Amino acid sequence: MSFITIAAPENLQLQSPLVRLPTEIRNIIYSYCFAADGPIVDPVVGCNRPEGETFPKLGVNVLQTCRRIYHEADRRPLIAQNTFRFTTVDRVRCFLQSLGNEYSDLVEDIEIDARRVHSDHPSIGREWLQYLAWGGGNWGKILGSLCVDAPGLKCLRLNFQSWPSIPMFRTELWNLLRAMLWHVEGLERVIVVGASKGAGMAKREPWSPVHFVGGDDVGSGDLVEHMWNTVRDSNKLGKVIRWERREGRLYLEVVSRAYLVKNVNKKWAGPCTRENYTDPWPENGSCTWFGYQNRNSDVIEPSTKGVNPSGAG
Repeated sequence: MSFITIAAPENLQLQSPLVRLPTEIRNIIYSYCFAADGPIVDPVVGCNRPEGETFPKLGVNVLQTCRRIYHEADRRPLIAQNTFRFTTVDRVRCFLQSLGNEYSDLVEDIEIDARRVHSDHPSIGREWLQYLAWGGGNWGKILGSLCVDAPGLKCLRLNFQSWPSIPMFRTELWNLLRAMLWHVEGLERVIVVGASKGAGMAKREPWSPVHFVGGDDVGSGDLVEHMWNTVRDSNKLGKVIRWERREGRLYLEVVSRAYLVKNVNKKWAGPCTRENYTDPWPENGSCTWFGYQNRNSDVIEPSTKGVNPSGAG
């Protein structure tokens, strides 16, 4: 990662209460300073951010307080604990390559902003499709591959919030959305973001294509299956399907239980249940793979009594 070269301090600057704290406590403070309150959008030097996007609150100014803090502060949390959102393949590649091997391995959470895919700019969708193909082929040699550029990636977010209103065929959009997930694998969490405004949309199943492309009659409804296959279960604690509606968006995800409890929600208590398959799914909730597969039948889900999701941490 490129930083301005600044000479090491000649004194310990112990007049500062911060530097007199134990190293472990200082590192905790630095990690809080480096935690953004939202996605960091297109963090490429000299790159103009998309209209409406602002830089999140981030306490990196702590590095400017003195030369001692500049040299001793552990910058790894800045890379590992934040979400980086990218609008083009060029920008994600430029950022990851600028980090170098020392830091690019630490990137865990990336959001692909596909909201600007448009019939007038079809190349944007094609480039994302190739970049998420996990390498291979001539395009892979030219565009690279996300799994190579960010080998430590654990969470992938795909934002399709604007797609229901894009002037393209619904089936074409749906096929592109699903294809972006076909070859992705080895993650701990995958999230697709769609639109969900109003009481009518809240009653729709969270995996309904209408949230993502604006129509139901688009072909195979296998989005969740594709998402499920991208997530690994390395700790053998299982995976879960979750969804949340907020601020007019629907966040549908598949996540390993271990990652969920450790990094997302330490108080998560387990999947929801429905007494009858005709009952609507809750606006926000979760379910097991068994519950999803039998969502249209009277099959009763086996008891999960004794399963302690907090053990995943």
